[in-house]
Formats: sequence, C-alpha cells, structure tokens
Amino acid sequence: MAGMLGVLMSRGGVFGGRASNMGNNGMTYAKVLTPPNQAPNKTLRNNLLPRKIEICVWRALKKRLPVWIELDKRGIDLHSVRCPICDNDLESVDHTLFNCSFAIDIWNRVFKWWNFSNFSPSNGPDSLHGKSSHVMSSLGSKIWQAVAWVTLYYLWKNRNLKAFQHKGWCAPVLLNELQVKSFEWISSRIKGKNLEWTNWLTNPHMYLVC
Repeated sequence: MAGMLGVLMSRGGVFGGRASNMGNNGMTYAKVLTPPNQAPNKTLRNNLLPRKIEICVWRALKKRLPVWIELDKRGIDLHSVRCPICDNDLESVDHTLFNCSFAIDIWNRVFKWWNFSNFSPSNGPDSLHGKSSHVMSSLGSKIWQAVAWVTLYYLWKNRNLKAFQHKGWCAPVLLNELQVKSFEWISSRIKGKNLEWTNWLTNPHMYLVC
C-alpha cells in the first residue's frame, strides 16, 4: 500500500493530484483528489509564504488532501482508515489537522507561543483566514495567517512521515521546526518590516499590531 500511494506524494510532504496504474488489479486512478474545473489561480494567497504552503492550505480547506477516508471513498483498498497518528478515529481532513489529539496539542502550543487563549478545533479554519479575537493590523493579520498556514503544513508533513515512514516529530520538535521555518519564510518576504528572531520566539504578539 505504501508503495502504491507513495506515487501521490510530491516533495515537501504535500500530495500531488495525479496517479496512474496503481495496484495489481489493472485499475487506473487519474486526477486523484484534484478538484474539477479549478484553475491554479483559485488557490488562496499569502505572499509571505512559498507557493507550496498556499496549495496545501487550499487543498485542506477544499477537503482535497488524500487522507485515508477520501482515498477509501475513491475505491482505493486500504488496510485501515483510522488516523495514523492517534488511531482513535477515522482519518478525515478535519480530524488530522484540527481534531486529532496531536494536532490539538500543536495548535495549543502555537497559540500559547502567540499569547492567545487555548485553541478550539471548531475555530481552526478561522485561523487559516487570519481571524482572531485579538486586535490586529492588516499586516499583523497576514503574519498570523502565515503562521497558521505553516502550522497546518507541518501537521500534514508530520502525518505523511507517520503514515509512510512510521516516524514523525514529537510536539516540541515540530513546534521548533515551524517556528524556524515560519520566521525564515516570513522575514525574507515581508516588506518594510524587520522581524527579529528573539522577539519572534519570545514575543511574536508584538507583530500583530505592527
């Protein structure tokens, strides 16, 4: 199964949308989880991040990430459709990114880092749109949205490591990874504002009103 599904995974831990000649039953699966009649420019945009992050988030919001439940619906025979991280529920997009106990732990760590109140799975999509109960400037909202997108991307990347290589990051290491990469991506693309690493780690909340 891992070999069959592996052809769907592109670089960076994000799945691509095409596969063919998979399995031994002669069946061909094409355009797996690629939304029909959707042009690439329909994806969400945040120019503080690489394109691959935007695509991953767009697929997540469209429920087009190839979690086990979605692949099962498309007739791909799987050994299990349970979450490869917690094994406590069926693996849907919402479960993997917002409701899994590991995902909740990561989101709570990110929220604590940004001095927000505890994360609620029901409010997860709001973060992807840069929404929060905190007062933010336009740039601050964009920065927070970028951090939320990087969080989602790393949750999905960790899921793929667990599903296909039977390994993954522990929560503190994953948090550190996304802190480093979000700083690297955002600071190299933001215009008219210098982000400082020490502030980014200890007081990122200051950037919400910049």
